Amino acid sequence: MRLLIIQYGGEYREAYYRLANGGEEIYGFQKYSVDYVANLTEKLEEVTIISICSNANYDEFLKPKLRAIGLGLKQDYDKNKIRQYTEKYIKELKPDRMILRFPSQEILSLAIKYKIPTLASFADYIANKTIKQKIKNFFLANLLNNPTIQWISNHGVYASETLKNIGVKPEKIIPRDWPSFTTPKEFSPKDKSFNHELITVFYCGTISENKGVKEIINAISLLNKEGLNIQAKIAGNGEIEKYSAMAKKLGIEEQIVFLGLISHNKVIPLMRDSDLVIVPSRIEYAEGFPKVINEALVSRTPLIVSNHPVFMSKLKNEQNAMIFRSGDYVALSEGIKKVINNEKLYHKLSTNSYETWLSLQIPCKFHDLINNWLFNEQNRNSFLSQHNLLNWDAITKP
Repeated sequence: MRLLIIQYGGEYREAYYRLANGGEEIYGFQKYSVDYVANLTEKLEEVTIISICSNANYDEFLKPKLRAIGLGLKQDYDKNKIRQYTEKYIKELKPDRMILRFPSQEILSLAIKYKIPTLASFADYIANKTIKQKIKNFFLANLLNNPTIQWISNHGVYASETLKNIGVKPEKIIPRDWPSFTTPKEFSPKDKSFNHELITVFYCGTISENKGVKEIINAISLLNKEGLNIQAKIAGNGEIEKYSAMAKKLGIEEQIVFLGLISHNKVIPLMRDSDLVIVPSRIEYAEGFPKVINEALVSRTPLIVSNHPVFMSKLKNEQNAMIFRSGDYVALSEGIKKVINNEKLYHKLSTNSYETWLSLQIPCKFHDLINNWLFNEQNRNSFLSQHNLLNWDAITKP
């Protein structure tokens, strides 16, 4: 069997070589997923990974039967080019199966055209509010409902629900998650009396406006003006120069510490050492359920999150998180003050993290999904059907 995997971002080739040479993973489950795909070659004739938005154009074998292709479209994203280049490789590779890692109508239509049995495996919240979005989603749902697209998986239950909401058949949709290597049981709940000591908040993710970084900086500025000794540690890549300049202009450059891209094994320790973890994504940002929330719950450090609908599906204000209005830095600053000024609330949020984490666990993991689809002929439909949306008794809605 020849398997073709197509992903939008993330360069498999770079990650494969870095990890093989003893480098660290730069986001959660990177080594797990890279190793899993590489090990598929033990059972398959050939595995090819196409990275659409790679920095460079390349085509090479990383090891026997494991081929990596980069289309080099990071600075030149063009749907016509994606279709043209992908079709070229489909004709050459003649894959027996395909896994598509992002919702591309162009590639789905190619899978249907060439009758390639396909597993669509996303990590996308599908917004469906504007007329433009609804028209686009109508065509996307029609493609996903085609029998050639055998199963559609999404990261988390709520993100999976957004597929059903645009018309994808729920019996084809499978919520999935990553395996859990660390649990909240490894940490005790936190107690905190702040008094006049330095307060630290932690953010991990892409540094951009839609992810809410602007709100963090403005909130820290406001709180420092009110006399609080508070510092934000911000980990990740993105518009660092822009927000460094913003912090300097506000006179709080020493209170905003940009850590850059950090290895994933440092994330939970940094969360544990911080007083609060902030996940301020704006409502318009297409979140799945971010792993950073799971990691914060593991660390047992109280969470402050925006009222993004994906977060609201599982997090309840002053029960397992402090929730503030998306895009509102004043509301964020008020949420921070409320948690740090109330020791009982702080301890409650930390204590409730374990039950919240348990409620977020999804039985079908990434490897379960693919192994059963590829190899488990007898039980394939049974296992996957057992974990589809129709078998979720209750899905919390915002």
